[in-house]
Order: sequence, then C-alpha cells, then structure tokens
Amino acid sequence: MKEATHLVSGHTPLEEVIRELQFQKQRCLEIEEKLNKIQRLHDTMAHNFPDGVIGVLNKEMRYILVDGKELSEMNLTTMSMTGEKSFQNQNPHLSDETLQKLKKAFEGENVNCEITIKDNIYEITAVPLSDRDNTVNEILCVLQNVTKRKRMEEGLVQALEKERELGELKSRFVTMASHEFRTPLTAILSSTFLLENYTAEDFEREKIVHTNRIKRSVNNLTVILNEFLSLEKLEENKVKVVHSDINIPEFINDLIWEMEVLKKDDQIIKYDHKSPKAIMALDHHLLGSIVTNLISNALKYSKRGDRVEITSEIKGNALTLIVVDPGIGIPANEHKHIFGRFYRASNATNFEGTGLGLHIVQKYVHLIKGSITFESEQDKGTKFTVILPAGEPQKAETPTLYH
Repeated sequence: MKEATHLVSGHTPLEEVIRELQFQKQRCLEIEEKLNKIQRLHDTMAHNFPDGVIGVLNKEMRYILVDGKELSEMNLTTMSMTGEKSFQNQNPHLSDETLQKLKKAFEGENVNCEITIKDNIYEITAVPLSDRDNTVNEILCVLQNVTKRKRMEEGLVQALEKERELGELKSRFVTMASHEFRTPLTAILSSTFLLENYTAEDFEREKIVHTNRIKRSVNNLTVILNEFLSLEKLEENKVKVVHSDINIPEFINDLIWEMEVLKKDDQIIKYDHKSPKAIMALDHHLLGSIVTNLISNALKYSKRGDRVEITSEIKGNALTLIVVDPGIGIPANEHKHIFGRFYRASNATNFEGTGLGLHIVQKYVHLIKGSITFESEQDKGTKFTVILPAGEPQKAETPTLYH
C-alpha cells in the first residue's frame, strides 16, 4: 500500500528529504545574503560616518569594531563587521581619565564627555549594548568632531563679551565725561564772563590770560572726545595703519608749537633731533597722537618753570623718541598698571584726565609694531622711550578718468 502511494505521488522518501534540504538551503542562502547586505550596509555607514568615528568597545576597552572619516586623525585602522578589513584588537587611544568615564556605560549609564586629539575637539557619546540576558559586554562609542562648532561658539562668546565691554566702556565714558567736561566748561564760562565785565584799562592785560585759559579748556574737551573716539575705533579694530614719508623734526616742531597753549607759566620744551637723517615712513595720525599725548602728559604733571626734554633719532630703520619730564612721577607699585584702560595713578587724581591716554598710546605703538617703555620715580619725574620701525610708504592711487 505504501509502495502504491509513493508511486502515485511520484517521490520516494529520500527524494522528499532531498527536496526539503534544498529548500532549507535556499532559505539559508537568502538569509545569509540578507545578513551580508545588512553587514555591508553597516560597514558602509560606519566607514562614511562624517566628522568622526563610530566604534564598539569590549570590557578590555579595545575596539572590536571601529570606522569613520577621521580614523587617520586618531591613528586608528578600520575594523569592520564582516571581518574583511579586520586587524588585531586596538586600544582606543584615549586618556585613562576618559576610559574610566566610558566604563560607566558597562553599568548601564549613557556617558557624554569631550576630548582633544591633535587640536581637534571630539564629543563622545557612549551607550551600553545589552545581550539577550541584559548583560553588557560591549558599548557603542560615537566620537563626533565638534571643533568647528566649538570655535564658532567661542567666537560668538567673544563677540558678545566684546559687545558687553564696549557697552560698559560707553557707559563709563558718559559718567567720566560728564565729570571731566564740567571743569573746562566752567572755566570757559567764567573767563567769558570776566572778559565781558573788565573795564577798558584792564581788558588788554587780562585778555591774554583768559583767552589762553579758554584755549586750554577747549583743548581739554577736544582731548577727551578724541581719546574716546580713538579707543572706540581700536576696540572695533577700525584703525588702519597708512605709512607716508614724514620729516620727523619738522613734524614734531609743529606739534610742539600747537601745544604752546598747554604750557604752564615759564615751562620750557626743549627738543633735539640727534641724527642727520630726517625723513622716515610712518603713520602720520598715529605718530601725531603718540607724540602729542606724551608731551601733554609731561607738561601736565610738571610744575611751573620745569623743563620737558624731547629727543628723536633715526637709527637704521627705526625712530627712537624719548620724552623726559621732572614731574610727579609714577609710584613704583603702580608701574604695571599704567597702560591700563581708564587707569590713573594714585598721585594724579587732582589732575584733569580720562586715564585713556597712555592706553591708547600703547595700542598705537603696537599697531606700528613698535615698543614703548618707561622709567619713573615718584616726585622725581618720568622718562618714556618709544621705538617705531619704518614702514613702506603707501603708493598713491592712479586717478580714474570718467567720461
């Protein structure tokens, strides 16, 4: 009967087994192909992981899988899921401190931290990979290069900080200016009032005194405004250095003549240019500000009848400018602060000023790539030495003809 059945179906038991085996084999091949596709997909994704590295670490903290666009940055080699590119186990090249943090992922925690490798900043995210029995023998680590983002964030923070400082600077200037403006404005008003009320015989004699007083007051107001405008441009990096040929002794003599109004009674300004060479390429505006500020300070902090000495010398490719005064000097313990913004020495509080002058001078000197130093002793005077390298005169632009 069984034999008849086999004859009807046309297949023997052996043939049925063979067919079943062939079917199972085909299914295994299809499943294997699907798994291979998944593995290749995973390898491709890992190999093309952008701006970083993705890997799996075992409990010995060695990679059993690692790939990504920045392997070379970490001196690592590819270890794929397929094993086609596998190398022997590699250490992740992380510091002991970082490895200890990552080990917490084996306890079921999600770990986030940052590391720096070859001046690049990487953000690490580590998560546990649980087995079927919920044990964690491996962790997934993703290292993402966040250098550009961090630099951008730092730039934004710096920009915001600069904006905040500029706001504080303007606020402080308004407070300071309102106080500093009061004295010269009061002097101008009082001198004007007195001139209007002098009799004819007194007028000519007093005219010179009060006219000079008004000039000094106007100059003080101008200095305050110029210092703030200069500082604002410096803070916003808007000061450009433009070199041109300058006759140094003529230039300084002109400045000294303009500053005659600042001299106290019987004060003397002695100037000497010590070298035959007179022409040098420097920034006209910056040099003028440096010289004017140093001379005005020397006059302001010296007494009536004192002599301020100025020397200039062109040696090689640099100008040396020295300004010496016998004035109140700078206390020794305050030397390190003297170029600070808004800083005024403790013995200068009774003199007019904003505390910006020397700060701006130093900034201008550095813009020209020069140097400024000083020697000072309280009640014995101060000596400033400025060295400025020559620049290249800017060529005049060819005028454009319009038709």
